[in-house]
Amino acid sequence: MKNRWILNLLLAALIGALALVAIYKPGKKEDKQAIPLTALERDAIGRIQVERPQGKALVLEKGERGWRLTQPLKARANRFNVDSLLRLAQAETEGRFPADTKALKQYGLDPPEARVRFDEEEVGIGASHPLKPLRYVLHKGQVHLVPAQRTRSAFNSYTDFISSRLFAAQSRLKRIELPKQTLSLKDGAWQLKPEIEDLGTDATNDFVDEWRHARALSVDKYSGKRPRAHVKVVYTGPEGKEHKLRLGILQYRPDFILYRPDEGLEYRFTEDTGKRLLELKAPEKKKSDEQPATSNK
Repeated sequence: MKNRWILNLLLAALIGALALVAIYKPGKKEDKQAIPLTALERDAIGRIQVERPQGKALVLEKGERGWRLTQPLKARANRFNVDSLLRLAQAETEGRFPADTKALKQYGLDPPEARVRFDEEEVGIGASHPLKPLRYVLHKGQVHLVPAQRTRSAFNSYTDFISSRLFAAQSRLKRIELPKQTLSLKDGAWQLKPEIEDLGTDATNDFVDEWRHARALSVDKYSGKRPRAHVKVVYTGPEGKEHKLRLGILQYRPDFILYRPDEGLEYRFTEDTGKRLLELKAPEKKKSDEQPATSNK
């Protein structure tokens, strides 16, 4: 009886200890409130400037219709990469300490490997941490340790900040003059010349969407190469204004390259994409449609 009584006491003590562990969770660190690199709100930022020791300054500015690249050339901006830069302003720091001007060089901050200016606030990006995926970042007299992934976009080429879309979003095509075909929008319906038998409305609309949503593999400054042929496009831009554009075909293969003279840029696509953009074809018929069924007698 005595042994059973002692055993019951031990079990009660064990249950009590487990209850305390569940309630107080000893050894668990309290969550620390994340400290952002800057106090800037991303939606309030209207200008970003990126400077590196080598290369021209990169400048992005926000307007009524979104972000645009303004230096070293003017172009519609790649929103994804702009967002990556904006995330740097609010990057969570994993540690910080006062900046000592005599010690900045050892952190790659004298001079910084890159400078990013959000409106009037400057952020200097230094060397990588020797043991962790972090970078030393200088802001307002403090050296911060910031996740390296938050700083990568500051080292991208200016071409990475150019939109890969051939036409801006919300653009509406009205006419496409190809080397062998012409599509015109009349009374809300697309008309093709020369006509193709059994083409179908869906195939025509899909072809127009291929042009409207065309995204290049890469975009770069015009190389000066002479166009081999041209495609004329009439479209209404997001601002509601009608534009007449004469695109130059610089290359068919191994990549298909289009030149937009109004932007001074060339857009590089795959060869297959070029084939889809240059000719509208009727859908291929299935074998069951081509050969009438035969019955066994």
